[in-house]
Amino acid sequence: MLETKFLSAGSCHEEALKYACELTASIFLKDINFPDVKYIDIRCESAKEAEELNELLWIYPKDVVIPHNLTHKNDKSNFVEIGYPGSAFNTIDNKLLLNLNPDLPNQTSEYLFYYQLVIEDNSSLRERAAVTWKECKSMGLNPIFLKSKKNEKNF
Repeated sequence: MLETKFLSAGSCHEEALKYACELTASIFLKDINFPDVKYIDIRCESAKEAEELNELLWIYPKDVVIPHNLTHKNDKSNFVEIGYPGSAFNTIDNKLLLNLNPDLPNQTSEYLFYYQLVIEDNSSLRERAAVTWKECKSMGLNPIFLKSKKNEKNF
């Protein structure tokens, strides 16, 4: 079964992007509190957000260089592939999906792990993530919600 976790990623877009970088670095560095996967796909809400994340991953976290690229670069050797609705991720085994987009993606069956980042903006992004939670439940998944970044070590 697809392991599904909803993670509180801050209250705004900028906090969520930084949190995605921190989380990706922890997984890349094989932190024992996170799954051991060969690849991470990060699904953004738009091409603009994907470009922002691509640039941020080169400089943040400060002491980690994570091999990554945008999906349209079609480079299968990178640990992280960044895309958005309409772009196609490489079909490779042993992957984790990190979803910055509050909406449920179509291809969750291709992954071992699904992490949904939740921007708690007390508005539409939070509401859309709640709809995604309900969709996961209706699919028979047992999502877990981790409220704050402090809880990330409790995986």
